[in-house]
Amino acid sequence: MRGAIPRVLGLIGEAAHVDRVNVLEARVGPMGEPLLVMTSEWTAEGVTPHLQEARSFSCDERNFSSVCAELRAGRSVCLSPAEIHAEQGCSGIEGIGTRTKAIVPIFVASEFIGVVSFDNTRQRRAIDAAELAALETAAGVIGAALHRERLVDDVRRERERAAEERVTELAKANAVIRGNLERLAGQTDLHSFMGHMLLEATRQFEAISGAVIVLKDSLQEWRVVAHVREGELAQPSFAVSVPVNGSPFTARFGDLRGPLYLNIDRVDSDIWPGVLAFYRSEGAVGTVIYPLVFGARSVGFLVLTFQRHAEDVQKSELLVALAQQATLAVQLTRLAYSAKEAAVLMERTRIGQEIHDGLAQAFTGILLQLGAVEEFPSCRKRGSELGLTLSRVRELARDGLAEARRSVMALRLDQTRRAGLEIALRQLADRSTVAGGVTCTFEGGGISTGLRPEHEHELLRIAQEAVSNAVRHARPHHVHITMTDEEANWELAVADDGVGMEQGPAVYAREGFGLSSMRQRAGAIGGEWRIESTPGAGTRVSVRMLKRAS
Repeated sequence: MRGAIPRVLGLIGEAAHVDRVNVLEARVGPMGEPLLVMTSEWTAEGVTPHLQEARSFSCDERNFSSVCAELRAGRSVCLSPAEIHAEQGCSGIEGIGTRTKAIVPIFVASEFIGVVSFDNTRQRRAIDAAELAALETAAGVIGAALHRERLVDDVRRERERAAEERVTELAKANAVIRGNLERLAGQTDLHSFMGHMLLEATRQFEAISGAVIVLKDSLQEWRVVAHVREGELAQPSFAVSVPVNGSPFTARFGDLRGPLYLNIDRVDSDIWPGVLAFYRSEGAVGTVIYPLVFGARSVGFLVLTFQRHAEDVQKSELLVALAQQATLAVQLTRLAYSAKEAAVLMERTRIGQEIHDGLAQAFTGILLQLGAVEEFPSCRKRGSELGLTLSRVRELARDGLAEARRSVMALRLDQTRRAGLEIALRQLADRSTVAGGVTCTFEGGGISTGLRPEHEHELLRIAQEAVSNAVRHARPHHVHITMTDEEANWELAVADDGVGMEQGPAVYAREGFGLSSMRQRAGAIGGEWRIESTPGAGTRVSVRMLKRAS
C-alpha cells in the first residue's frame, strides 16, 4: 500500500498540471507538539524533491497556526508567493522553489489526519475553484488510501502483539508445565502435587482462591484435596466433601465436559455447603470451574475464584495444560492405588490359602482327635472332670476354626458375602459372658450392612478389642454391643458400666490398651472412631461407617 501512494500522487499531479505533490500526516511529537510529517511525495522531472531535505520531513503546526487552523476547520488553502514567504517555519509548507501552492486537508471519519500539498514551481498559476474542488476529491482518494493503510498497519500490529503475547504465554506455560512434570515425577503424594499446581495456577491467573476437587470412588464422594487462599495453602472454611449421589454439586457439574464461568452474583443457592458464604466474605466476583475429564467421566474439578470478571481465563491454554496435568496426576494415583490393591489382594489370597491349608486344617484335626478321645470310657462318665475339660477344649477349637474361616472369608477376592458381622458379634457376646461375673449382650438383629467383608472383619476386630479391654480392665457387670442403622451411617458401639477412665485416652494408649490399634483399624476403612469415658460411669467405644451407595 505504501508503495502505491507515490504512483497515485503522480497520476494526480500530472492530471492537475502541478510539479510536486506531498502527503503530510498529522502526528504527535515527543513533547506532545502537533506535527505534520511528510510520508509520500511525487515530483515532476527536474523538480527538487522535499524528501531529500531533512528539514522538510516534519513541520510544527504552531509555526504556521493560521494556515493549520483553516486546514483543521476543513477548508483548503491556496497560497500566493508572498503568503508562502511569510510561512518561514517549515520548508515542507514553504516549499523549495514554490511559486504557488494549494493545501487540501484530509479527513477520515471526521478526524483530521493530514494534508496534501500541490506545488507549482515553474510558473505562477492561480488555482481556480473548479481545480481546487478536483484537488479536494483527489485528496479524499488519498485519505481513503491512507486510512486503509492505517487499518492494515493496525491489524498487522495487533497480530504481532497477539503473537508476542501468545509466545510469552506459551513460554510461561511451558515453564510451569515443566516444573509441574518434574514435581509429579518426584512426588507420589497426590495432595502435595495438587497443592503445588494450585498455588501456581492462582499465582499465574491472579486468583484470590482456588480448590482441587477429586472423586473418591471408594467413599462415593467429592473431596477437596487442595485449597489455596490469598497465595497460601489452607484448610477450606467450607465443607471438605459432599456425597456423589443426590448432591446439588453433582446435579450441576457432574456432566460438565468443558470450562464454565460463574458470575457469583447470579448464584442464589449453595451448590457446595458453605462455599457461597466463603465467596461473598472474600468479595469474589466470578469463579472458573474446569472439569478434569478422563475418558467419558469427570474425575475432579479445578476451581479458581476472582475478585474481577475473568471470563477470558477459561480460554487460557495454560489453564488447559494445568487441568490436563491435574487429570494425569489423578489417574496416575489411581493406577498406583490399583497396582497396590492388586498386590495386596494377591497377598491376601496367599495368606488366606495358608490359613485354610494350615491353621484351619490343624483345628479340624484337633476336633477329630478330640472326638476320638471323648469316646474313651473314662471321658464318657457323667461329671467326669476330664470330659468337661475336653468339652471346653472342643469349644475353643471350634471357635478357633470359626475364626480361621472368618479370616479366610475376609481375605478372599470374592467380596459379596453379606450378614456375617451380626453372627460374629452375637458369638462374641456369648463367648465373653462369664457366669457370676460379666454379662455381655448384643443388640442389632436382622442387620445387613452391605459393607465389604474386609471392612466387617475390621469392625469385628475393633469390637473384640473393646470387649477385651472392658472385661480385663474396667471390672464391669455388663458389656453391651450394639450395631445401629442410622440414616447415612452404620454405628458399632461397645459400652460397659465399669470404672471408666480416670485419665485421658492418650495416656491409656501409651500403656498398651489397644486404643491406637482400634483407631488405626477404623481409619483404614474410612470409619470415624470415638471413645467416651467418665470415671465411675463406664466407657463407650464407637465406630461410625458411611453406608455404601446402592
